[in-house]
Amino acid sequence: MEFQCRLCGCEKPEGAVKFSKLQKPYCAWITKAFNITCGDDHPSLPDYVCDSCRRQLSRWNKATSSNKKVNLNIELYNFPVPQEAESSPVSLHAELFRAADEIAKQNNFQKWEQLSGDVCYVVFDMSTVTVDRCVTILSNGKWKIVVRGIEQNPTLLKTLNSVPDVITVNHLATIFAAATGKLCSGNPDFVRLMDRDERFGKDGSIQSFVEKGIYNFRGKQYLSTIRKKTCTYLANGDGQCPRCHAYRTDLNAMETYAKSKQNSDESRTTASSHVNHSNMNSDELKEKLVNVHNENRSLRRRNETLQKQMSHLVKTESVDLTGKDATEIQHIVNQHSQELDELLPQDSPQRLLWESQKAAIQLASTTSTRNMRWHPAIIRWCIALHSKSPAAYKAIRDSRFIILPHQNTLSDYIHYTDLQAGFHGDYILRLATDFNIMERADHEKHVSIAFDEIKIKSGLAYCAHSGKIVGFTEIGTLNEEFKTFERRCKGETTPPLATHMLVLMVRGITSGLQKPLSFFPCQHGFVSYELYNTLNEAVEILEFIGFQVHSFVSDGASANRKFYSMQQVTSDDSSTIQGTTFATNHIIRREDRIFFFCDVPHLIKTTRNCWENSGGNQKTRNMMYKSLPIRWTHLQDVYKWDLHIGGINPGLRMLHKIHHEHLHLSPSLRMRVYMAAQVLSGTVANAMEEMKKPEFQSTIKFIRMFNRFFDYLNVSAFDSTREEKKPYRTPDDPRLQWLTDNFLNFLYEWQHESDGMDFLTKEEKKRLCLSPQTLEGLRITVYSFVALTRKLLQLPGVHAILSEKFTQDPLEQYFSRQRASGGGNDNPTVAEFTNNTLSLQVSSDASKIIHKSQRGTNTRSKRNISDVDLLNSAELPKKRRYRSTEF
Repeated sequence: MEFQCRLCGCEKPEGAVKFSKLQKPYCAWITKAFNITCGDDHPSLPDYVCDSCRRQLSRWNKATSSNKKVNLNIELYNFPVPQEAESSPVSLHAELFRAADEIAKQNNFQKWEQLSGDVCYVVFDMSTVTVDRCVTILSNGKWKIVVRGIEQNPTLLKTLNSVPDVITVNHLATIFAAATGKLCSGNPDFVRLMDRDERFGKDGSIQSFVEKGIYNFRGKQYLSTIRKKTCTYLANGDGQCPRCHAYRTDLNAMETYAKSKQNSDESRTTASSHVNHSNMNSDELKEKLVNVHNENRSLRRRNETLQKQMSHLVKTESVDLTGKDATEIQHIVNQHSQELDELLPQDSPQRLLWESQKAAIQLASTTSTRNMRWHPAIIRWCIALHSKSPAAYKAIRDSRFIILPHQNTLSDYIHYTDLQAGFHGDYILRLATDFNIMERADHEKHVSIAFDEIKIKSGLAYCAHSGKIVGFTEIGTLNEEFKTFERRCKGETTPPLATHMLVLMVRGITSGLQKPLSFFPCQHGFVSYELYNTLNEAVEILEFIGFQVHSFVSDGASANRKFYSMQQVTSDDSSTIQGTTFATNHIIRREDRIFFFCDVPHLIKTTRNCWENSGGNQKTRNMMYKSLPIRWTHLQDVYKWDLHIGGINPGLRMLHKIHHEHLHLSPSLRMRVYMAAQVLSGTVANAMEEMKKPEFQSTIKFIRMFNRFFDYLNVSAFDSTREEKKPYRTPDDPRLQWLTDNFLNFLYEWQHESDGMDFLTKEEKKRLCLSPQTLEGLRITVYSFVALTRKLLQLPGVHAILSEKFTQDPLEQYFSRQRASGGGNDNPTVAEFTNNTLSLQVSSDASKIIHKSQRGTNTRSKRNISDVDLLNSAELPKKRRYRSTEF
């Protein structure tokens, strides 16, 4: 026997090779084809392979590697089992093995005994001559099923859940029935997503692969399928193994992403696409050029068709008025004019428009509308319309349905001065004049300065008014000197192009003033020392005019926080509490202080973002309070509970304002303040309490604290009926006490608890609480608001304070009006921003109505239309016209 081939059983010929001498690839092929492990056979069995079998194995492996079906023409010789192996099965399980033999024979399994006493029942795949399925019963009564080389996990198959580790005769039928069950069909309906035969994960390992064959899935037949790398091959009742079935979720997500990307790619080149051309390749630019050309040609054809139709209607259906008829129509209008005057209120925009139209019609019938003297309110309204869309204004004016001033007239009022970046004298004088500061009471002159940056488009342009090239950075006289010196040290001569625009806005604390003060083109924003110089200069200018500056308002950017921390050097001890500097000495009124505010809506958003990252999104935080977790998953749980899916009353919800978008935020949705305020609301806390889960207690406490904090610092109306939303009228208001005693103590206690966990690293301690930047911003804002409110309420004439006055909402809305000017421009250039600034200043309140539906703003306007002075009759300055003899 030792001189025979182990596979075919032929006598040992010339060129035969021992098992132990075989190279590793041949051993793997023999194991794959016949389930024979090299060197593990009984010593009495031959350990040679003939040259013919070896060549056939090589050809078979090459064919199967190319997914070709090739028969392995080697008839495996059945060597007699040695005598010592016949008694190997344990006598205690003899009855089990006899029953297994009978059931295996009924299911066409072949028996294969091993020296260890284990018995394998196998089914061969005759197309590849490999073991397709194998049921192994061990000598100790244990069992296992192997399908195509994959050992099956009984917990994943429904039919094997009840089979124990050590079996009896009664379990054999269940095991063999499962082993002969239907094979997993994979996911053949998603094959189109695979651009190659294998898909790799982020770690470089194979996640799934494409397998050729014939597969029946959900009533359809497919020639290939996607199979998970860990596919167990035996299917459950749905025709898939559990792992391939779970993989369908990933495939569905891949298909959705592929479709959205395809739609996005197709929409990039349409004529109406707003994709920046610098982000498009040459092929996309050519395709868009063709689409724009085709659309323009289509529009020209439609325009010509409409003109022909209108000309035809005028020729066939128009009626010529004689001189007598025209006189009679004018007489009828004049006769009923008095009735219309009585119908329209005396001090209303409609009455003003009607009066101006009558005067313009009368002038047009005699001389020309060039001599028309328009009311300042009409001029402001027209400038607001023109700044929104010059083309729309021209279309309205050319239609002759209404007589409006010419565009050149509006330009004279807009460009009353040659506005430039920085603190401009004429612009600031206009601000003071519009506010009528000389006639204002002292208590109306209390203001704050809000500042923030807006992204602009880099580029240069020639300004015809000033004769300068605009588009470079202009960050103020003193800052420019520092930057120029720095560039000279580096060997640079040309200033960089501006990428952002810093805007300073003055906002009345006890009045309705909210006007931009100045703007500065800069590169990636101001640094802390540049803010120091610019803001101090702004305070000096406003104090010189007559205003009283009490505070700075900004977001939580690192440069702003560093600017606040710089003030610790010039501030007294009362302006710093527990290492938090919230005020500095006033540079003009030395006995007074200027307070710092971090924008409350920004703080609410960053607080929500920290909560979202605790158990959700990026999972960078692990917030915990009183040894209980604060998790984003708690919000997801209460949302599912509130939907009542499968419940008695589906549709009746406590959280009717909470939707899927609140839980799964995109970058643009994270900018929405109201979405952060709605998840940190008392309604969400009440719903969590209704669930009665002890692990939610810290989350409920967290939500309630920030809900009250936002209510107390977002008071925006004098006539509110809710107690927490009423204006502050006394220095001892209990809400001020709650902010310092309850809210700040809650933050200090939370942070102290996190820092006290000595068994954690420094980074792990930080993740247990809000971010240090958010905590610092909250403390600065609370300390400043409490101290400044108590101080202002003790001044003569100040009877109430609205906490919403210390937010950046008007500045964000101003940025929205800038972007909406000229038909919509998310990134205006420096020249466009300058021109829009003049238009928005001259149009004043009218622009706030025209631009009321703000596109892209992250705030909700609280201004009531009735509060806007549309009929302001203050005289407007106009561009001076020089005569040819003047120099």
